[in-house]
Amino acid sequence: MRGRSLAALLFAAVLGLSWTGTSRPSEFPKLSGPYLGQKPPGRSPELFAPGIVSTRADEYGLEVSADGNEIVFARDGSIMLAVRNSDGTWMLPAVAPFSGRHIDGEPCFVPDGKRIIFTSRRPLPNAKQIRNLWISEKNAGGWGTAVPFDPLPWDKTIHALSIAASGNVYEDGIIRFPFSHGRYGPAERLSPPVQGLFPFIAPDESYIVLSDRPPGKADADLFVSFRQHDGDWTRPVSLGDAVNSRDHEGNSFVTADGRFLFFSRKQEIYWVSAEIIEELRPKEAEKGG
Repeated sequence: MRGRSLAALLFAAVLGLSWTGTSRPSEFPKLSGPYLGQKPPGRSPELFAPGIVSTRADEYGLEVSADGNEIVFARDGSIMLAVRNSDGTWMLPAVAPFSGRHIDGEPCFVPDGKRIIFTSRRPLPNAKQIRNLWISEKNAGGWGTAVPFDPLPWDKTIHALSIAASGNVYEDGIIRFPFSHGRYGPAERLSPPVQGLFPFIAPDESYIVLSDRPPGKADADLFVSFRQHDGDWTRPVSLGDAVNSRDHEGNSFVTADGRFLFFSRKQEIYWVSAEIIEELRPKEAEKGG
């Protein structure tokens, strides 16, 4: 508790009462099984873990570690973390050890699951931007103190990065920072350019899910672009009315096993079967490449 402000303590107290808006955490049933024990969705998006993850607060940016044992997301300016115990049960989501004192958001697991990169407005001497990237590493004692993450050769704000298994980083725009020999190269555009925000790159870099506003619509929808055998990218196609609504969709993420697509809508987190992505994949596109 040492060093935490009164405002932070009050925030934590309010958070503890906000799981359902009426219930206390002690009243929750035992959570066991994958994905907080939630029933898997079909082809229609469903609210994910209502009252546990999706509450009356502002939640977005959910990701699941590759081993399925940790879930991270943003809620009202803090990074939330849910951890699965060795017996398969889950601890309720709580503010991550490296968050809760500043405005943090847009968390992203590094593919090995041992590091989380996120954006934060916490003070950073000599920084050119108000919001910068920070990284926390997992060790034997849990998640460690966050430190600045600045290996990307870019002097602009990074918003919502996504990392492929190769280490390549994809960012709003959409731009890619190629990773080779332990270093990131200069930002490059895809060919042909793919426009959009909040990209999710598949681990094998065979497709990108992105958020973009269709002509004549006030809010953004989710689209997918596939990489072809020649290395070029297809024109983004909408995920369709089964996923997109009249509201804003963004902050997408597909689980490591390729089964589920998570995304945000109206400050809440939804999930749906990722089969809808595979059904849009053209024959000339790569798969597992």
